[in-house]
Amino acid sequence: MRKLTSIAAVVVISIAHYSIMGYLGYDPAPEYESLMAWSFALMVALWCLDDAKKYNFHRPYEFGAFIFFLWPIVLPAYLIHTRGWRGALVFLAFLFIALLPYICGWVSYYASPAYSEYGV
Repeated sequence: MRKLTSIAAVVVISIAHYSIMGYLGYDPAPEYESLMAWSFALMVALWCLDDAKKYNFHRPYEFGAFIFFLWPIVLPAYLIHTRGWRGALVFLAFLFIALLPYICGWVSYYASPAYSEYGV
């Protein structure tokens, strides 16, 4: 449960930042985007390692690194292996959570006065 709290904290900070920047009409700094992407990948890898212990999944030594660097590819395979096809739904939930800050940023930009000033 603690890993889910860490993921939630990273996502909430990202949503707040992207929403504020979008509302003001600015793009987030590339450094911030990289930081949040790496933070999210780290939280997913830690969650996955914790989850693998719970499901008694035999994982190779480098499993955490595989998840960290290739989570969009390795995570669905792991989830489908441990949960069956319900794992695909869990992966879609992770994908939605990963895209949520961007979606909130776009929504706040299009709802802001900056869009009416600079937009079409």
